Amino acid sequence: MFRKLCFIMADAFFMILLVSGAYAENTPAKTAGAKTIILEIDYGKIKPSRSVELCLDGERTVLEVLETAAVVETHPVAGYVFVTAVDGVKGERGKTAWYYQVDGKPSSKLAYTRPAEGAKHIKWSYQEDVCSGKVDNKLKEGKGKEAGEV
Repeated sequence: MFRKLCFIMADAFFMILLVSGAYAENTPAKTAGAKTIILEIDYGKIKPSRSVELCLDGERTVLEVLETAAVVETHPVAGYVFVTAVDGVKGERGKTAWYYQVDGKPSSKLAYTRPAEGAKHIKWSYQEDVCSGKVDNKLKEGKGKEAGEV
């Protein structure tokens, strides 16, 4: 009887360790110097939005934060880097594009240059492309940029 009780207790202890280990894998690690950031991705009407709590250490850009939680495609243009797709949801020039906000405010910097330092909430949104038309009109007016440069 005592032996059977020992086996039951050992099994229960092992199960508790397994459950607590699974929980630990699904929660952000709290390490010294690490910062917690909420990353929200709004896929428009393509698929449901999602939100992830990330615990990051070291300096990261807004683009690098996105890349820790999503599959990201980028496109370089004239020395700049633009996000063209997130988790398979692709922008279409002149129609839809990916934009981001940091702590509820849009940024005037591209994501690959914008430090995420101090940010508490980064939101990426798939929405109407409002920038390409402005750039295309500048190109048509001949403002000194060659076709394809942004």
